[in-house]
Amino acid sequence: MLDLCPRCRIQAPHRPGRGRCPRCGGPLTVVASDAEASAVVARYAALGSPAPGHPQTQAYPQAPAHPQTPPSQTPMAGPPARPSSTVSRPAGIHPAGAPRMYRSRHVRWVARRPADTLPRPRPARVRIPRRIPRYIYLPTWGLYDAPIDETESTRDSTRLGAALTTAFNIAGAIFVASALAHLLRYLLLVINRSTTLPGWLIAISTALVLVAGLFAIGGLVYATVVFVRWLIAVRADTYADAGHLEPRRRWQMIVLSAIPLVNLVGAPLLLHEAVAMADGGPTGPNGVDGRSRDRLVRLWVGWAVVNAVAVAAAVTWWVAAASGSIQTGANALLLVIVTAAVSAAFAYWAARRLPALFTAEAHQPAPARRWVVAA
Repeated sequence: MLDLCPRCRIQAPHRPGRGRCPRCGGPLTVVASDAEASAVVARYAALGSPAPGHPQTQAYPQAPAHPQTPPSQTPMAGPPARPSSTVSRPAGIHPAGAPRMYRSRHVRWVARRPADTLPRPRPARVRIPRRIPRYIYLPTWGLYDAPIDETESTRDSTRLGAALTTAFNIAGAIFVASALAHLLRYLLLVINRSTTLPGWLIAISTALVLVAGLFAIGGLVYATVVFVRWLIAVRADTYADAGHLEPRRRWQMIVLSAIPLVNLVGAPLLLHEAVAMADGGPTGPNGVDGRSRDRLVRLWVGWAVVNAVAVAAAVTWWVAAASGSIQTGANALLLVIVTAAVSAAFAYWAARRLPALFTAEAHQPAPARRWVVAA
């Protein structure tokens, strides 16, 4: 069942109690199908529809919401009632052949959202003009193969060699600062023998000595760690180039090159083995080329001097702390200054000579004969 408005030509599912069109206020007609609705609309267009305010015309009588049929009466089946053809045409109704409000006769109710619930319109996208592609070279197919640089080395030993030079330079600068701080402390002790010094000056010198000593220990540890890593890497590369495996285990190399006083013998031994393998075998009395052997000897002598001075300063400091002698403490402080200065000199001196032991220039054989221009 459908509620049809002949005036507006709109229809909706039948609802009991609805007698007026919600659009134009005209009377509604109850029809059974779309075909019957089309016939009613055509008939009303030809004859006219009742004026607004007339009772609702029904093609089929509307049933009450709760129908009650007396038991003595039985509804008779028959054709549906048709509207009277004698209804006069009200004013304002278009005659037959007038244009319809809608093109299609099948009109349905359309549900629209309230204006305040509509989503916000999306902002308009700003189109940026695309740039014309330009090439500084001729585009070609395939991948670009970067040329191989023979001078560039990706080995760990080369990278750690540069890090070793940097670490030794940093350690040398820290040792110089430590020597200056201890020297200031020594000068204050000399002046204090005849002149009383203020307490704040002594406190500042004490703080400087402590801070410089801590930094010196940190610099020594940092340089030792970098040296051990570089030594392990350079030995691995040297033995790999010669087609051999590393004969020593990693923990053995760490013990021989990192522990103080043990590395006085262990570090030169590890370096001697690596240089002998890099030189291609025993070419001299000790299995190492003459120039490489001289470099190793100089490095070992410098390292031995540093260790000797450091041991002398440590022993003197321990004796001064045990005896409580002011003069012995001053002597120990002087030896600490000498140790820091010698350590700084050795660090700066060995910063470039240690990595140079394994460069290509270090292993080129020296010519046995020289040609000179005759007079």
